[in-house]
Order: sequence, then structure tokens, then C-alpha cells
Amino acid sequence: MINSSIYSEAIKLRKLGKSYSKISKSLKISKGILSYWFSDKEWSKAIRAKLVEKQKRKNIVRLRLARLIRQQKIKLRYAEIKREAQEEFRKLKNDPLFLASLSLYWGEGDKANINRVSVINTDPEILRIVAFFYRKYLKVINDDLRIGLFLYKDNDEKKAISFWSKILKIPKYQFIKTQLLESRSKLTKRRSRFGICSLYFSSTKLSIKIHEWIRLFSLEVRE
Repeated sequence: MINSSIYSEAIKLRKLGKSYSKISKSLKISKGILSYWFSDKEWSKAIRAKLVEKQKRKNIVRLRLARLIRQQKIKLRYAEIKREAQEEFRKLKNDPLFLASLSLYWGEGDKANINRVSVINTDPEILRIVAFFYRKYLKVINDDLRIGLFLYKDNDEKKAISFWSKILKIPKYQFIKTQLLESRSKLTKRRSRFGICSLYFSSTKLSIKIHEWIRLFSLEVRE
């Protein structure tokens, strides 16, 4: 049985705004007993509400701090990737194949999605050079490459997959999805016998690297 002095001390601590956890630790009594004593007391309910609100404010501050730390880590990581890209560009900028394939990506590639490197085109030669760029200069292994096809109703899906697989040297099981498009003009029909091919892979690091290479190349051109 718990004596009245402990009960009185518990009331005192609770009215000072202490949580059940702190009172339990201080007086060596269970939180269940504290709940039994105070849960139906209006003054204790008011204290609980204040403690909950205080904890919410602490959580908001903690989340903001965690977000700031995470953002700072991301900035530092991105800065390191850019430094690496700058060192590589100095070594590669006199390589005509590098500049040609980088220029191709500059013109045709996805520059909006920072988490993905992608080129969509109907021209097999353009995509063959893009595949070369991925493999040689970005060091992307073949297993990481993916293909998505956009086909019209009169395209043969099996033939299209075989065609792009052979041209780009990518196994058929790495073709992720095929989407059907609406009808097209005669000009489009001539240009996309095997549909529209998206050659891509996911990598924030390499996307940032390409953006930095393009920026540096544009500075070289201005000079």
C-alpha cells in the first residue's frame, strides 16, 4: 500500500506540471497508479493538455532541425559530386567523343529530373550514342539501364523490343513498360517505325554530374 506522503508528493509534482514518467521515476511508483489517481481530475487533465502541446512544439523544433541537418548534408554531398565532375571534365574536355555525346545529351536529354538520366527519341543512332555515353563516361553497368517504349497501334511490340534490344545491346527483360499512343501523322509514321524509345537509369549523383559537365561545357563555348 502506498502511503499518504507519497500520494501528497505525487500531487505536488503533478501540479508543478510534471509528466507521469518523471513522477514515476522520482517517486518509484508505476505510471498506472498515477493514472488511477489523476486521470479523472480536471486539473490533471489540463496539465496533460499543456504537456502534450509542449511536446508538439518540441517535436516541431526537432523536425525543423533534422530537416536543416538533412538539407545541409545534401548540399555537401552535391558539392562533392560537382567537385568530382569538375576534375573529370578537365580530363575529358579534349576528348571529342565525350563532347559530342555530352552535347547530344544537352540537346535531347532530360534535364528536369535530378534523380534520373534519360533520353527519349525515335532515332536509333542517337540512342546508340547515348548508350555509349552512359557506359563509357558515366560508367553505368548494363544491368542498370532500362528501356521504356511508346508505341502506336500499328507498331509491332515484339519487333520493336527486338529492334531496340539489338541496337542498344540491352536484354529484353530490362524493357520496363510499353505505352500505347494515339494515332499519328504520316511524317511521324515514317520516323517511328519501331516506336519511341526511352533509354534511362536512376541516379541522382550522375544526373548532377551531367548537369555540371553541361555547365562547364557552356562556359568553355563562351570563351
